[in-house]
Amino acid sequence: MAEAWAPAAVNLLLVLADNKYWLGRHLSEWAVGSPSLEVGVACAAVAQGELGQARVLYPLLEELSFPGPVDPAERERTYNVAMLDRPFPTWPHAVAALLLVDTAVTIMLEALRDGRYQALARRVPRMLEEERFHWDFAEGRVHELVRLPGGREQLQARVDESLPELLCWFGRPGERGVETLLGGGLLSRGNQELRQAYLDRVGPPLRQAGIRLPAGDDRQLPWRRWNPLQRRLETCPWCGSDQVEQVGMVAATVMTSQWICNACHSPFQRIRSRGRGDGDGPRGA
Repeated sequence: MAEAWAPAAVNLLLVLADNKYWLGRHLSEWAVGSPSLEVGVACAAVAQGELGQARVLYPLLEELSFPGPVDPAERERTYNVAMLDRPFPTWPHAVAALLLVDTAVTIMLEALRDGRYQALARRVPRMLEEERFHWDFAEGRVHELVRLPGGREQLQARVDESLPELLCWFGRPGERGVETLLGGGLLSRGNQELRQAYLDRVGPPLRQAGIRLPAGDDRQLPWRRWNPLQRRLETCPWCGSDQVEQVGMVAATVMTSQWICNACHSPFQRIRSRGRGDGDGPRGA
């Protein structure tokens, strides 16, 4: 496929599918650890749905001539947000991921529903049907959690920790990959519209539950840690700190960029996006 938007579409598919896959994997582990039997059964159904949606998206990568392994377990690099890097240690982690991560992916799918890439657009309506149940489940768990002793404080900590990354997830203003998809007719909204739609969706149930939200100013988001290729905020691979920043566009090879951890002062490298600047957006895998 020779369309100019194909590399950006490959990257976006990887991002959507990997977040679905790892959300489903980690949720499945809570099917037997949920607060009640009924919640556990529903959690298993949601996890199965997330994994099923990932399986719907992955075959499109082969159609777009993706050169690497499609199975995320066989790839060296994954494209999920940081809160999905490891299993959820507590139920509030699972609840926060259900609301924050799944809703972000849903907002993006809604913007792809009538897009030019028909192979994807045909799959989206059924996925969005399933997401209505996932949303009801997530919203219910939020209100259930904050009624428990310490539940509101635990959920607030998870939102404070992860919401900035999910707001960055839609990309910098004018980010090249998103603009490519918008100009190619695949996306119906730009990144700032997507970000606002996301806040409009997750904001009301969180505020109703007594959770404080940031002001939503794009300029206050942690863009210095933003990795536009994997669409996530970077953390130090040595100490896990989020006090990292990119200090060079090119590191040991032209494929990597140079980063530094300001906590342990260790340097590290990351695969960089194609093109110039750290705001190129999804340009390939």
